[in-house]
Amino acid sequence: MQELDSALFELINAGATAPAWSIHFARFASDLLPTLLAAAILCGAMFDRRLRYACFTALVSVLVVWVLVNVFRSVMPFQRPAFYGLGIQWAPQGARPGFPSLHAAGTFAAAFSLWCLPRRAPMRAALAVAAVVAWSRVFLGLHFPLDVVVGAMLAAVVAIAVERGVSRPLNLALRAWMRPRLRARRARAG
Repeated sequence: MQELDSALFELINAGATAPAWSIHFARFASDLLPTLLAAAILCGAMFDRRLRYACFTALVSVLVVWVLVNVFRSVMPFQRPAFYGLGIQWAPQGARPGFPSLHAAGTFAAAFSLWCLPRRAPMRAALAVAAVVAWSRVFLGLHFPLDVVVGAMLAAVVAIAVERGVSRPLNLALRAWMRPRLRARRARAG
C-alpha cells in the first residue's frame, strides 16, 4: 500500500517544472478555500434557517474532526512525504505528522454537513471545493494521497454521526423549549 501511495504522490506532486500559476493556485486552494467555504456557509446561515442547522452541524463536525486528527497524529505519528525525501514541498510544514490531513478532513467535514439540506447543489459545490483543497495538499507535497482520502472518509463519518447524534436531537430539544415561548408571545400579541 505504501508503494502505491508513494507512486500516486510522485504522480500528483508538482515537480520543478510546474508552472508558477499552478503553485500559486494550489497555495490559494490550500490556504484560503477552507476559510472561504466556512464563510459561505456562515453567510448562508444568516439568510436560511436550514443552513443554520447545517452550519451548526459543520461547526461541531469540524471541531470533532480536529480533535480526532490530533489524537490520531499523537498516537500514530505517520510522517509527511518530505520526511522520506519524496517530491518537492512547496509550502513549509515542518516535522509535524501528516496522517490524516487536517485540511482535507476539516473541509470535507464542512462539506458533508450540508447533506441535510433538501437541495444537493450546495453540498456538491462544497465537496468540489474540498476535493480541490485535498488535491492541493498533495500537489504542494504536504501529504500523501492516502492522507487526504482518509481525512475525507473520517469527515464523512463524523459529519453524519454529528448530524444524527448531536444536531438533530439538539434541534428537536431547542424546538420543544421554544414552542411554549412562541405560543406565549403570540397570545400576548394578539
